[in-house]
Amino acid sequence: MENLGSKTEKATINVGVMELAQIDLLVDSLLYTNRSDFIRTAIRKQLEQQKEDIQRCFDQRSQLEKDPETKSFHAIGIMGFTKKELLSLKEQNKKMNVLVTGIFVIGKSVEIELLRETISSVKVYGKIIATPEQRKFINENY
Repeated sequence: MENLGSKTEKATINVGVMELAQIDLLVDSLLYTNRSDFIRTAIRKQLEQQKEDIQRCFDQRSQLEKDPETKSFHAIGIMGFTKKELLSLKEQNKKMNVLVTGIFVIGKSVEIELLRETISSVKVYGKIIATPEQRKFINENY
């Protein structure tokens, strides 16, 4: 399995000239190693300040996903399913609703048909780590 903690995603932003000039001054003064370091630090601080808002939004989304016919799996962080876990769900004749804020991992040995038989809904705010075929199926069907 790939190392999940070291992965980053690229985000392109437009920054005003005055803000960028101030960032460059801080970088040039060795307070930050580069512009990206400053921006990542600012994002982490903002997310920490809004931790309660994030949890509230997640809880609200979780409540919308409740369905008595399915099992709900909700997580902030990393969530994954193996073929064995999905086969167990199938044996119980249940489907699942998945809500992840972070990373959703699907085991490489999980066949598309097993996903079809065990997943009712998927919403991922973040990244899906899966085979290209699994990712295509999730993106086209949920």
